[in-house]
Amino acid sequence: MSRSLAQWLAGNPVGAVLVTGLLGLLPLFGVGVAFFLPGAVPALVVLVRGERQGVIVAVGASLLLAAAMLMFGRPIPVGFIYSAWVLGPPLLLAILLRRTDSMSLCLQVVTLVGAVLLVVLHVSFGDPHQFWAPFVRDLAQEMKSRGLPMDLEQDGLADTLARTLWGWIAVLTMTLAMCALFLARWWQSLPERAGSFGAEFRQVRLGRVLGVAGALVIGASLFTEQALVGDIGRLFLGSLVLVGLALPARTLQEAGAHHPEPLGWHPQLLPQLDHQCGDGVVALQAPARPLAGAGLPQLHLLPDRRLLDRRRAQASLRPA
Repeated sequence: MSRSLAQWLAGNPVGAVLVTGLLGLLPLFGVGVAFFLPGAVPALVVLVRGERQGVIVAVGASLLLAAAMLMFGRPIPVGFIYSAWVLGPPLLLAILLRRTDSMSLCLQVVTLVGAVLLVVLHVSFGDPHQFWAPFVRDLAQEMKSRGLPMDLEQDGLADTLARTLWGWIAVLTMTLAMCALFLARWWQSLPERAGSFGAEFRQVRLGRVLGVAGALVIGASLFTEQALVGDIGRLFLGSLVLVGLALPARTLQEAGAHHPEPLGWHPQLLPQLDHQCGDGVVALQAPARPLAGAGLPQLHLLPDRRLLDRRRAQASLRPA
């Protein structure tokens, strides 16, 4: 089903616009986990059909979302701002991925751009607490009027949120963009290169320079109350979490490459056994890579001492 959906979205621009618009409306109905889904569709179109087609899909979906916002009583600019937030970053990252074929570079670029934008925002708007405090107070009142269990006015939570909100917006934007890119790349791999996404995903790295810089900023944020340092530290921490998602799969793959898995019995192995073993053997093991050109696992033959001793004894009893 996923393969058919990917092929249909990549080959049907009108359908891609409609699906993107519908997915973009899901968060308005409380489906918060769907925030990254709309951006994956134009990103897929970029990767498969090209940049121009992807931009057309994104623009068409933005117009559709703006019209939907107007129907829900929201101003049209709100629809365009929302569309730019959920569709813009995945679209730009997909263009970068198409040109460079490096998901690691995409993660590095989005982290650097996020850090630069945080510096610009802090310099332009000054103290983030003063900037966000009215919004957080209004949010707290709305949550209380709706009877939601979380009370932002308790234990200074509202002040903490206002002071750190720039950083959390940056982390959320980066996470949504990268998750949309991962989904689009996986969709792209299904029709022709099934399984290739896993190998590519396991190679995602932040890089040594950014990794060291991020560790230093995260460490510094633990010992200072400076809002900018804390926000950039949260951004780097989010990047490291994304890299860490691939760590279990990468660890299992590397362990499998160094520790061959035992083979089960298979009739196609008989010609290789007759040819390679002669009088016999044996215990079989197979490494991670198959035997070139044979389509079968390469055999590592380990002598079975008891079997060899029995064969020697039988040979000694045969008449000369």
